[in-house]
Amino acid sequence: MKKTFVQRIRNRALLAAAAVAVPVVALLAQGYGGSPIWWEANTGEKMPLAALFRDSSGDILVYNTGGNMGTRGHAFFSTLGNNDRACITCHQPSAAMSVNLERLNERWLQTHGTDAVFAAIDGSNCPTLPQKEKSSHSLLLEHGLFRIYEPWPAAGVKPEFTIEVLRDPTGCNTDAVYGLKSARPTISVYRRPRIVGNFRFLTGGAFTADSRAATLEQQAIDAVRMHEQGSGNLSPEDLQQIVEFEEQLFVAQSRDETGGDLTEVGSADVLGPWTMSRTRPDDLHAVADRNLTRFLAVDDWPYRHPESTSPRDVFRESVLRGSRIFSTRTFHIGETANLEHVGGHKAMDGTCATCHNERFTGVSNQGAWADIGTSIKGWIGDRPELPLLKITCNADAVPHPYLGRVIYTNDPGRALVTGKCADVGSFVMQQLRGLPARAPYFTAGTAKNLHEVVDFYDKRFSAHFTEQEKQDLVNFMSVL
Repeated sequence: MKKTFVQRIRNRALLAAAAVAVPVVALLAQGYGGSPIWWEANTGEKMPLAALFRDSSGDILVYNTGGNMGTRGHAFFSTLGNNDRACITCHQPSAAMSVNLERLNERWLQTHGTDAVFAAIDGSNCPTLPQKEKSSHSLLLEHGLFRIYEPWPAAGVKPEFTIEVLRDPTGCNTDAVYGLKSARPTISVYRRPRIVGNFRFLTGGAFTADSRAATLEQQAIDAVRMHEQGSGNLSPEDLQQIVEFEEQLFVAQSRDETGGDLTEVGSADVLGPWTMSRTRPDDLHAVADRNLTRFLAVDDWPYRHPESTSPRDVFRESVLRGSRIFSTRTFHIGETANLEHVGGHKAMDGTCATCHNERFTGVSNQGAWADIGTSIKGWIGDRPELPLLKITCNADAVPHPYLGRVIYTNDPGRALVTGKCADVGSFVMQQLRGLPARAPYFTAGTAKNLHEVVDFYDKRFSAHFTEQEKQDLVNFMSVL
């Protein structure tokens, strides 16, 4: 694999040295890998210009535009709290700056459950459970979920609804110390960590699932407080160091096992991290022009052979079709609260790109949240591993526009921040980059693979995709 990576960079340099704004010599020096497959806090490892790792369908590449750098004493890589974690603990380069089940389970076996990622506060189902027992960490090991715990109600918020715990498999929401009826009433929900990277293209509020942090600085403070068990009183220097590092990372697939090199000269400009790093937000097409075929589009391949039957060429043709389906295949998007903030209308005929409309990441250009149903029992089905909460809206509150005044959910989402009934189940759109390196998907890890993602949307919006269209969409998303 090392030879493949080096050969790829060398070929790119020979073919288009002037076109590729990457210090090739430095890349060659890094080779395949470039950083630890599991990165511990405070180790002082070198963060390379490019870190390349195998994932479920090819290679994920983390491109650090700041270049090869030492990390000893760097705030992103150092413990800032009391549980031996750093930002890097839950945002691993080998998992597209997130975490995945393969790496988590490897780490469990290697450390017998003592690694900082399994910290009791949120790496276990509940801190009061017996630690270092797999059953106590099942949501993280089996679904990639960390506990998100927030005071209820949120500070300064007068909630429009009550929360009743109908099922509590983790024990945390009914716990005497950590539960809703404890001395400090707290709600616990369970979510996947979002990737750190490509932030040049994310607007304010798109950094967390519920948009509780409007800036990267706020997100860092919140993460240190919650996940590292620190005070959150970071120095201006530490905050600046974290944010500057996060803003210089670009994360994307660089190779597909079947489709080959995704970043060769002439490839679509949305593929690989190189183009993203050279693109300014001013270069992006405004969502106001509504020409959604221009967003996140793979419109051609270099040396294309559409009539070829080779696995590589057949796969690449499938990706082209999937890209077109993503941007042009219409279906009715309805019964989706807050859709007007994402797509401009309360209901509409649209495409995947209607909501995933930012050109390079697939997030919402508006940084908005919407309820597509991924935490609502009626849409996602019963998830016995997760809490089941009954939301009852007050008589004088504006009800949820589609679910009414009584809602069953495993995570109220944005409503935990706003206290509004109409926001129950709404989440901020996620990036679509580096997906093969960071399964499972959706906020609660309820889709094990990309096929399940497509199946969910097909059923949710009655899109009536054919099996070939589903596979084309999967192949398209797998190369991002």
